[in-house]
Amino acid sequence: MAVITNNDVVVLCLTPIICIFSDTTGADAEPFLIAMFIAANTASMALFIGNPTNIIVAEANDISFLSYSAWMGLPFLGAAVAGIVVLYLT
Repeated sequence: MAVITNNDVVVLCLTPIICIFSDTTGADAEPFLIAMFIAANTASMALFIGNPTNIIVAEANDISFLSYSAWMGLPFLGAAVAGIVVLYLT
């Protein structure tokens, strides 16, 4: 969801849903919340619209949507792999 909308929206919408599902199933919500926070923040860096900071930086430096995505492709993949490794190890 963070790729098509703002990461703040994802976190604000999914946090209560994860908490309700965790309470219903008796599962610990913390690992799911941490995974959601990592995924939302990592995915938000991939596109121009993913984070308000991205919009400000891209507009201030006159970077197009496609140019921004091209520059952020490799850092996004690196952050995604690092996030998966951290989640797997903890």
